[in-house]
Amino acid sequence: MLQSFSVENYLSFREKAVLTLMPDALKEYPEYLHIPIHYDMNFRLLKSSAIYGHNSHGKSNLIKSFLFFQQLILRSSYPTPSETLDVDHFKLNIATAEKPSEFEIIFFLNKTKYRYGFRLTANRIVEEWLYYAQVRVRDNYLFHRFEQETKVSKVWQKDVGQFVDRSIHFTQKHQLLLSSFITAKIIPSPIDEIASWFKGNVVLTDVSDEQYLSRALMILSVNNYRPMIQMLIDRADLGFASIQNKIDSLTMKKLAVDEEILKMWYQVELKDFSLYTRHIFYDPSHKAIDSVYFDFLKSESAGTLRFLIVACFLAYAIKQGQLIFIDEIDSKFHSDLLQLLIQFFNDPAVNVSGSQLIFTTHNTILLNNILRRDQILLVEKNEFGESSIRRAHRADNPIRLDSSIEKEYRKGKLGGVSNKLKKDNNQGSFDF
Repeated sequence: MLQSFSVENYLSFREKAVLTLMPDALKEYPEYLHIPIHYDMNFRLLKSSAIYGHNSHGKSNLIKSFLFFQQLILRSSYPTPSETLDVDHFKLNIATAEKPSEFEIIFFLNKTKYRYGFRLTANRIVEEWLYYAQVRVRDNYLFHRFEQETKVSKVWQKDVGQFVDRSIHFTQKHQLLLSSFITAKIIPSPIDEIASWFKGNVVLTDVSDEQYLSRALMILSVNNYRPMIQMLIDRADLGFASIQNKIDSLTMKKLAVDEEILKMWYQVELKDFSLYTRHIFYDPSHKAIDSVYFDFLKSESAGTLRFLIVACFLAYAIKQGQLIFIDEIDSKFHSDLLQLLIQFFNDPAVNVSGSQLIFTTHNTILLNNILRRDQILLVEKNEFGESSIRRAHRADNPIRLDSSIEKEYRKGKLGGVSNKLKKDNNQGSFDF
């Protein structure tokens, strides 16, 4: 489970921006919190967070930051023709041109809390670290790398020294050491479970992208996820009774052999698939007499397609206890469907394995007492093009439980809106 993710000097984030899922001491919706029971029964983490903010202020950049972070971990050790790193540092200040970009994450796996991060420029990893801790025990490092010099925990070195030494030796200056560990033929503990967690994290930057439909159908094809997806379809009242799908037999064999393949999406490509919705066929007196199947892509709306894709990925994340990011989660479908998805995900009877959801939206319906106050995050950009992230409810600007959060947000009292736009709108007519 995720505690926090931070990014600095990347895209529009000049200063360090921290996304945290640590809850405040609030009384509403205690069931919207996870307990990492193997780590500490007294510890709590938020199940989800909604990110609001004006267009171009940096909401999508936050999700892109995590995607870059994840992909570099999983792929930087692969042989490539270039030794440069495609790191997009903040470009609107001369002080950041040569400054390293920095990423760090704190997360829980079973009994252990991990803290992993790195600093990098376009041509090298400047620093990289992996620390771990158990409850009421301070952090200890597994490894800490400075340029090409690495110190390794004595305990870990004793257990897997040959593996560690070999990986360090072959890791180049533009590659992450963690990535080298993950792509090794033999992955020792705890790198194996760390790798599995990072591979299972889902990041949806554009749900309308065709690749996500292909991956959603892979999820739909696994029996473990289909009942939850069907439950969401039933509750959503989308006008059809069920989904029927058919994909090529080769892919089905791969999925049947190893469901874990879903964690490495690019290893399977759907070359031949079809998708149908089942509708009820009636006689003139509206008595159901048969079923009719429609080609999903031809007959259903873009909003329905998007809802299906989101439902598939949420079912996967919930069942696997994984972290999922979704940019513009509710684009193209009704606000009631957004409310359904968020309440479904936060339901303690549904989300029982530690899954967490971070999503962006402009829909303010969730501000009407559907979320906890500490689940509402705001991204803002100042006049210098620098993005920042903070909670709507905070010590210097608390939100009363009985207040209208939606109204306060729309008035700009919480932040996350364009002050220039509000000022211009208050000036009345347009002059050309």
